[in-house]
Amino acid sequence: MKPTILFAHDQQECPEARQRGLEQAGFAVHLIKSHAELMSALTGEAPALVLIDSLLEGKTGFESAREVRARDAGRTFPIVLCTHVYRLEAFRKEALRCGAQELLLLPLPTEEFVRRIQLMLAGFAQATAGGSAAA
Repeated sequence: MKPTILFAHDQQECPEARQRGLEQAGFAVHLIKSHAELMSALTGEAPALVLIDSLLEGKTGFESAREVRARDAGRTFPIVLCTHVYRLEAFRKEALRCGAQELLLLPLPTEEFVRRIQLMLAGFAQATAGGSAAA
């Protein structure tokens, strides 16, 4: 079974290239268009990773990450926030405070985007196996 990524994205961007890249790398990607849809998708089996755009409809990506982490504290999966807008170091620190493992600054070439997600998952799996998960 393919690892699942929940990809909550901004309505103003076109995530299809990143979705295709992740699918070609062996992931099942579920595109999500709002905070409410993300929270609903998390009622099922835990995903391998949650990817949240910072300008998500309904709540910011930061608020969504905080709520996901609080609600799913017993489940271990990384959260990655991505942004075209929030580029200062203060936002990276805020992403970490919200429970995300990373804040990806976009745009990134699709290949680099996929590589960063793969590295995040590998590092998270290793940390979780070692008993030091950041979740």
